[in-house]
Amino acid sequence: MKAVAVFPGTPDSIHLADLPEPQVDDVPEGRGVLVEVLRVGVDGTDKEINDAEYGAAPEGYDFLVTGHESFGRVLEVGTNVRDVEAGDYVVATVRRPGDSIYDRIGTSDMTTDETYRERGINLLHGYLTERYVDDAEFIVGVPAALSEVGVLLEPTSIVEKGIEQAYEIQRRLKVWRPARAAVVGAGTLGLLATLALRLRGLDVTTLARTEPPTLNSGLVEDLGARYLSTREVPLVEAAERHGPFDVVFEATDGRDPWHDEGRGGCRHGSDPGLHDPGYRGRRDHVDGTYSHDGRSTLHGSPGRPLRPPNARRVVEQAICYPRRVKGEPE
Repeated sequence: MKAVAVFPGTPDSIHLADLPEPQVDDVPEGRGVLVEVLRVGVDGTDKEINDAEYGAAPEGYDFLVTGHESFGRVLEVGTNVRDVEAGDYVVATVRRPGDSIYDRIGTSDMTTDETYRERGINLLHGYLTERYVDDAEFIVGVPAALSEVGVLLEPTSIVEKGIEQAYEIQRRLKVWRPARAAVVGAGTLGLLATLALRLRGLDVTTLARTEPPTLNSGLVEDLGARYLSTREVPLVEAAERHGPFDVVFEATDGRDPWHDEGRGGCRHGSDPGLHDPGYRGRRDHVDGTYSHDGRSTLHGSPGRPLRPPNARRVVEQAICYPRRVKGEPE
């Protein structure tokens, strides 16, 4: 079986590899789900792995199969699988439980383990292959009506977790009523964050370096948000015009810290959320949450386990903005 893989630690080593055919019985206790891969999202994480910035091969291999954003169709299930069956569309989660207390209670996205296992990223093969098998615990069913956008479920889970955590953290203020948000970055996560925040009724300003008009700037505006280039309007100036912002969602690659400038554009009592600080092997990151004025917070948000609420949000997005979610022109 063919797969796309890298030799971890060797830059630009992406190549076509061979893997043994997976079998549903590879997973013990009749919990296996064999999946035919239909689509895989390729993002900046995959580029960084191919650049040899991080990533490790599974035990017994000198290569790592890439691809962590998956979408596929079930081919076969084990005798003790009840939630999905052959023919169902599914998405698989990325991180696998470790040893921390957070892993043991089902929140592996909050793990405090120094070494973590993630499919297509670290110590586990990914989904950029023809077929894979995994435990039913890590398989999420997707309605057939969402087959065109199901591959977006994993990145949507990152956005949803970040926003959900912001709301949960700020709930301590009792009277926090967010009205305006800024999204920094207009790539895939930035667009999904713009969409999610608009669906919550917020006035959204999305900022990115590229000057409009572009495809992404048009997508932002079609969602009812405004697009600004930071080459023309810095974040603080954008806040003066369109803020102050109650939520700031950072959706860049994290290499050019905007935090000090970003806080300057925040309303007191706001939440500037970092979608992915230090995730995927980097250590120059924010752990947990801290307050810088007693009411405002900064928190990190690596991807969360995919659960039905995430799937419902994709449904909501697809219903409200069907062509926008698929990136199609009107």
